[in-house]
Amino acid sequence: MPVKPGTHRDAPAKSIETEVKIELADLPKVRDRLVRLGFRIRTPRTFEDNWIFDFPDRSLARRRQLLRVRSFGDRAWITLKTPSRHSTRYKIRRELETELGDARVLRQLLKSLGFEPAFRYQKFRTVLEPGKPSGKKLTVTFDETPIGIFLEIEGSARDIPALAAKLGYKPTDFIQDSYWQLYRKRRPRSSGTSMIFRKRG
Repeated sequence: MPVKPGTHRDAPAKSIETEVKIELADLPKVRDRLVRLGFRIRTPRTFEDNWIFDFPDRSLARRRQLLRVRSFGDRAWITLKTPSRHSTRYKIRRELETELGDARVLRQLLKSLGFEPAFRYQKFRTVLEPGKPSGKKLTVTFDETPIGIFLEIEGSARDIPALAAKLGYKPTDFIQDSYWQLYRKRRPRSSGTSMIFRKRG
């Protein structure tokens, strides 16, 4: 199966996703620490464009489901995420995902079926993974967004806090919110329909 950005190489199309975000004040410092811990870059810094779709009555959002079309470089995916499981530390969701050919065609298809764009967000993503096999399925990403820079750690509930501690972070630093939720909290006066760069850097 093709590797999607930000997940494990052997991740199935239907899987449980356990992850956290941590806001960063110094990306180079954290990146250097990860390199010293044996991580290497799997995917260099790449522009990513995400579209969340819903019905006009926002019934997916009310059911806490998310339907997303993601473009990453010259590849694209469609994803359906189920409601998050209860956790005080982690964001845990089941997801169905598959790679597709042309994101523009799929967006048009969804619109013709009655869906409409509910939120659009962009970022530059860098993906890292352990350089040597260790039995730990950890994936680390740096997300540079219009509202800040975030570290995402995806893995098991045991491995995530262990790696975070090595990077100098505690569970109290963990963020479970999606980028949509973060944007609405940080830009409450905006229309809330897009988190995009004015200029791509």
